[in-house]
Amino acid sequence: MNRFLLPGAALMSLVSGGAGAAPTPIGTFPENARTTNAAPTGSTGLGPGGAVGGIGGPYTFTAPFTGTLIMKVQPQVESTAGDVYQAFVDGKSLGFTPGVPLFGTMFSVGTFTTPVSAGPNTFDVNDQILSYIGFPSPYGSAQTFNTVFASFNPNALLVTLSEELPAAVPEPRSLATFALALVAFCCFWRRRKAE
Repeated sequence: MNRFLLPGAALMSLVSGGAGAAPTPIGTFPENARTTNAAPTGSTGLGPGGAVGGIGGPYTFTAPFTGTLIMKVQPQVESTAGDVYQAFVDGKSLGFTPGVPLFGTMFSVGTFTTPVSAGPNTFDVNDQILSYIGFPSPYGSAQTFNTVFASFNPNALLVTLSEELPAAVPEPRSLATFALALVAFCCFWRRRKAE
């Protein structure tokens, strides 16, 4: 039994400390995209309607620490599928939620990550499909018709923000423990091989 004690302790020290803390919530923001709102600067993939479909932002939020922001964008009212959103943090595009067919059963939900500094930052979102009102959706349709109508829904969306700490840099004591565990594991392996 004693011969398994040292490698067991070594393995435990290798495994311990690997799990990260749960993300820190910043807030959930119900927003409305409108054709009367300008699209955020840098919006791409816009349709014939031009630079419209914004939420009236950018909006300011406070990051509690320097770390990785997690931004989730999803429809708030699931009545008509087809909206596709472009997400922005501090004026930089993070990309689009997945393209989904117009009038289908799937809703476009996307999660984005980006580094942020502690303190005030901004987020913004553009509903790309609102720039296609009166024209075919670029993502196709689940129906026989494909025209985005003027009362297109859902233009109400939820933006959920949370933040993770950056990956921890091991302190010298942790590195020493790791090295000791590695040496112990190697010694055990050589001893076992010699038997």
